[in-house]
Amino acid sequence: MNDIISPEVVLSIVVLSLVLYEMYGSALKVSVGLLFIVGVGLFPLGLSKSWMVASKLLIITGSASILLMGGVPTRRYLSLDPSPPRTGWVILILIVTLSSLLLVSSVNWLSIYLALELQTLTLFVLAALKRDSAYSTEAGLKYFVLGAVSSGLFLFGCALLYGLTGETSIQGINCMFSGDVGKILITVSLLFKLSAAPFHMWAPDVYEGAPTTTTALIATLPKVAVFSILVQIGPVTNMVLVCAVLSITYGAIGALNQTRIKRLLAYSGISHMGFILLGVAIGTFESIQASLIYMVIYVIMSICSFSIILSVAPRGGLIVEFSGISRENPGIAAALALVFLSTAGVPPLAGFLSKWLILLSGISSGYYLICIIAVTSSVVAGVYYVRLVQTIYFQIGWSSLIWQRVLNKRSKVDLNRSILIGITFYTIIFLMACPKILLQITHDATISLY
Repeated sequence: MNDIISPEVVLSIVVLSLVLYEMYGSALKVSVGLLFIVGVGLFPLGLSKSWMVASKLLIITGSASILLMGGVPTRRYLSLDPSPPRTGWVILILIVTLSSLLLVSSVNWLSIYLALELQTLTLFVLAALKRDSAYSTEAGLKYFVLGAVSSGLFLFGCALLYGLTGETSIQGINCMFSGDVGKILITVSLLFKLSAAPFHMWAPDVYEGAPTTTTALIATLPKVAVFSILVQIGPVTNMVLVCAVLSITYGAIGALNQTRIKRLLAYSGISHMGFILLGVAIGTFESIQASLIYMVIYVIMSICSFSIILSVAPRGGLIVEFSGISRENPGIAAALALVFLSTAGVPPLAGFLSKWLILLSGISSGYYLICIIAVTSSVVAGVYYVRLVQTIYFQIGWSSLIWQRVLNKRSKVDLNRSILIGITFYTIIFLMACPKILLQITHDATISLY
């Protein structure tokens, strides 16, 4: 019975129904939201509390947020991020959600590979949605080509492991090998999906060229799923530790000279993945829990920031275009500034809690030098976050931008995005004041791994 009402089955039925709607014109638009709510409602009833449940709930919540974020194509929004017919766009988002849920549920290497491929191919289509844009085409092609390389490494690693052990299950291989060449190749493939350095080369161009809603999707859902399965398979610890340090350092330094907001967020995401991987590499109960907390807070902050960016709608995607927002919309400006400060890890905001827990677990395990590097990189990263806040409140815009705003008045923030910004921003403030609920949920999820 649990398998029948699982969210994967519900989402599969929704996707197939929407595909039939595109073919035969059946009226199923109202069913999308209804079935999605049913899937979320049935999920806690179908499975007990565990690591998989926490990951899947985070994926479903993120997917619903992405649909709200880009689901109302106003004229101004369409001029920036043209999208396919609504139902087709929803189908692609739901397929990414379905593949992420399947990835979290996978128990053998073949099912992991199939879920990863379904996810990658769908994201390739979403990245190349702006068919009249050379940047979007480049983003889709680069993601496709490098994703194919990553898939090849994953398959080669699986073949080596199967040849040595005759096993395809994750648990069976984990009992035999921890540092085999096949395990190393699989770890590299998953690190690519997380855009961890030095396998991050695709992230800035894909973030910049893809539509903003797709960028928000790439920055959240796939990373939650890959992080979840990476913890379950038991990666090569030394490799993950090296990549974590490189990601934290390179993400902080690479964002310093960026002038476009989405490229800056790409390097910021690389740095955040470094902190999450640091917790995974340490490998203690506290560090794994800290990584899960970091991932939850990272998803919330990403959804809030991308929702505000879509609402502000800078035509050129330049950071300087955010100047003057504090005078035009003080509420949006305050929310964006506090989200950026939280992302920087400024106490007592929620982002500080996540970084502090990772560093605390590192200090407890004796990783003193790495923690010093992480703190130093966080200070460096704080420079460009503070620069963003300075741009929002204190920088006077260029004369061309001022005339552009006079001629093209900013449209009001869409209701769906307003609700989404309000919920995520409230969550950030709530976690700052009362983190006990999140700590308890992540504790229950992490303890199921042991």
